[in-house]
Amino acid sequence: MRKIILSMNTSVDGIVSDELSWMKPDTDQSWNSLFEMLAEVDLLLLGSGMWPGYSDYWKKALEQNGFTPNEIKYAQYAEKTRHVVFSAVLQETGWANTIIERGDLKQYIQQLKSESGKNIQIVGGGKFATACLNTGLVDEYRIMINPVLLGKGSSLYTHLTTSHELECFKVEPMDNGVIILSYRQLT
Repeated sequence: MRKIILSMNTSVDGIVSDELSWMKPDTDQSWNSLFEMLAEVDLLLLGSGMWPGYSDYWKKALEQNGFTPNEIKYAQYAEKTRHVVFSAVLQETGWANTIIERGDLKQYIQQLKSESGKNIQIVGGGKFATACLNTGLVDEYRIMINPVLLGKGSSLYTHLTTSHELECFKVEPMDNGVIILSYRQLT
């Protein structure tokens, strides 16, 4: 069965937001950690709030100068990897490998998990990630904790309605000060 992996950047106090100036810049080490996880991922899930910025940015990385080699590598990965965007209002994605899903989130994730293939990554945004957590179907959590306390903003955990017992299986200190904590869901 495929695993669902939530991979999110947060502040120490669990804040996720659209304004990302608080996030530490990626380094080769942090990119390598991401690419290691992505080697086992063949489907990306996003919410409609994050989709426009995500798709615009990675399309530009394929077409324009000024992007790092790691950004270009991710853009090439994203271009060939299937995406599902959950939205009640989005009419088109503008990307050939992407579909819009309007159905029940829990049922759709259960269906995806039962299909053959590699793992599935929840990319975000914050509200969508919390909705996925509330399905109880997330198998692994890859939380990139940035060394900053924000004190305000949207928390990944504010609207959590389900309890989750986790086991930490990997701790990765990055050279940019970020700590990546990887947990698996206990049954």
